[in-house]
Order: sequence, then structure tokens, then C-alpha cells
Amino acid sequence: MTFNFLSNRRILLNLLAVLAAIGGLWALYFFFFRPPPTLLGPPVVITRAEWGAAAPDLRLQNPKDREVFNTVVIHHSAMPIDERPREIQQVHMQGRNFQDIGYHFLIGREGRVYEGRSLAVHGAHVKEHNAGTLGIALLGNYEELEPTAEQIQRLRWLISTLMANHPLTHLAGHRDFLPGKTVCPGKNLAALLPKLAAELGLRFGTDGYVGPEPTPGILPPPVSSAADPEPVTPSH
Repeated sequence: MTFNFLSNRRILLNLLAVLAAIGGLWALYFFFFRPPPTLLGPPVVITRAEWGAAAPDLRLQNPKDREVFNTVVIHHSAMPIDERPREIQQVHMQGRNFQDIGYHFLIGREGRVYEGRSLAVHGAHVKEHNAGTLGIALLGNYEELEPTAEQIQRLRWLISTLMANHPLTHLAGHRDFLPGKTVCPGKNLAALLPKLAAELGLRFGTDGYVGPEPTPGILPPPVSSAADPEPVTPSH
């Protein structure tokens, strides 16, 4: 009886040691190899007032009806990753004579979504194709960098939210409208767009564009004679 008790006790201790070792290995695995938890909170759009946007030019008005969007056009800012919407707005308005920031939304590397140009008016983001195209720019240069998982997650959320309020049917990259003239939104982001369009139930490509393109001639006269008509696209 004593032998059996000691033997069974030894087996039990060995079993416990094995289980402890397995548990330790799992603990090490989760500590060193488990992907870090996402830091994304609930989706929030940072308003123009919150990021310190300057007021748009007073000529930026829609003379008839609100803009009707059917195509989402994806861009990259092609600027350093520490640039924020305020710096981009300054480049667009002061450096290119735009009437406001050209994009309707912007998404930072950490997944923050920023409100851009009013959805009541056409954008200034695709040369000769701004009518009905809703511009979203990811901050960064995706000819060189990879977009972050947080950016793509927020981009998917933003587009699906916009689809509930706008008759969106297509998704395309900037370069799809201007082949050979721009690399925007960069090869690393452009490669993800056909799959993203399919996931959202949108058609990928430029076939959704119907025009006609807005012309500066229908805008109210400028407040200052020094102001020029708005160019129709950022160059990058």
C-alpha cells in the first residue's frame, strides 16, 4: 500500500509539473508573440473646429443643389507622416489657391478620422473629375510606406457609414482617373483598393463618373480681386 501511494503521488506530481510547464509555455507565447491589442476606440470624426481648420474661401458655395456623390476616390497625402490636416489645408489654400482643403475626409496613421471639406460641395482632389467624387486621403506616403491596419479599418468604417447617406456605387484610386500622371494613392495603398471595394459591395473603377465637371465661372465673384479660380486637383 505504501509503495502504491508513493508511486501514485510521484505520478501526480509529474503530471502537475508537465501541466505547469505547458502553462508556462503558453504564457511565454502570449507575452512575446500575441499581437498587441488594438488601441482604436469607438469611431469618432474629429471636426474642423477641433483640428483648427481655417474658414474656407467665401466663394466655395454650391449655387444649386447639394453635391451628389457616387464614387469614393482614395488618396494619400504624400507628405511626412507627422503632417496634420492643418498643414495640408495651408498647402492647398496658400500654396495652390484652393478655396479650402481639397479632401472631404482624412485618416491619420493611428486611425483618427478628420473632417475636411464640406460634403455640401464638390472637392478639389481629382483633375477634371471632381463632380460626384468624394475624396478621402490617408495621411502619409504610400508609395514608400504601408498603410496601417488602423487606417484601413477606419477607412472601411468611414465608407460604409457614408454609403448609408450617399448613393455611392464605385471606389477608385486617384491614379485610376489619371493613369500615368500621378502615382497617388501610392502602390502600397492602391493594391488594397479592389479588395476593399468588393468587401463594401462597391464596383472598383472610374465608370461611376458622370460629370459634368464644375467650372469656376458659376461661382459667386471673389471677395478679393487677388483671388484666382480654384485649381481642381492637388499635384502629387
